[in-house]
Amino acid sequence: MKLRSIMLALVFLGVTFITPGAMLVQAAVPQQCIQHKNRVKACPHQLYRADKLPSQNKTQLLCICVTDFQPLLKQPGSEQQKIEQNMTRRQYEVEYGDDLPVILAILQHQR
Repeated sequence: MKLRSIMLALVFLGVTFITPGAMLVQAAVPQQCIQHKNRVKACPHQLYRADKLPSQNKTQLLCICVTDFQPLLKQPGSEQQKIEQNMTRRQYEVEYGDDLPVILAILQHQR
């Protein structure tokens, strides 16, 4: 009987103290990842980082789809690849504005 009372007390403490903590962690996860606007499938490689983008007021947890920014992270091997990378960069600059340099710095582990 004493063992049962101890077990019930432990379960009560777990529900009281652990469950609210789990809810806080869940609430901190961003609703949507920073990804290319044309993406229709789930991103296969996501990076979560606490940082502040120029378009935000405060530091928060960011989710970035690394796969979508991969073309901008590679060194172009030829002149054609360099042209394609510049075109992609311009498209992303229109979409992300001042946030793009910060996003790329995060992905290159410079922030």
